[in-house]
Amino acid sequence: MFMKNSEEKRNTAWRTVLTVSSVLIIIVAVFFVVKLFTDNPLEGTWVGDEGDITLTFTDERESVIVQNGTISVTTECSVDKSSKVLTVRVSDEAVREQAEDTNGEITETQIQDLLDNIEGTYEYNIENTTLTLTEREYGSQMTFEKD
Repeated sequence: MFMKNSEEKRNTAWRTVLTVSSVLIIIVAVFFVVKLFTDNPLEGTWVGDEGDITLTFTDERESVIVQNGTISVTTECSVDKSSKVLTVRVSDEAVREQAEDTNGEITETQIQDLLDNIEGTYEYNIENTTLTLTEREYGSQMTFEKD
């Protein structure tokens, strides 16, 4: 029907369709490969099984927001996807700055107490919507559900 009498026009149309579809397949493949190797597996909000701590990871991999209902603080973290290790670091200066930003509503001690619960190095495991953090030194575990 389309260009029924011209073999040359049909070949040109067929090559154009193949070229466009090949380029689209390559673009989609590159997108998924980049997403697979650069995506933060912990990204999102995780609520502790006991409901006492909520962790929110952004796509940046460098910070985590820790909440316990009344207090919400941000601290540094690093995620190593190859060895499945999460390291949460607390800076005294950052604690001091965040306490000052609340204008006395939250003290440095309250922030430090909250962050002491999560500071350390953990091996992480994600199964479906469950995140398990296992402390590397003592082996204690914390379990979180994806919110």
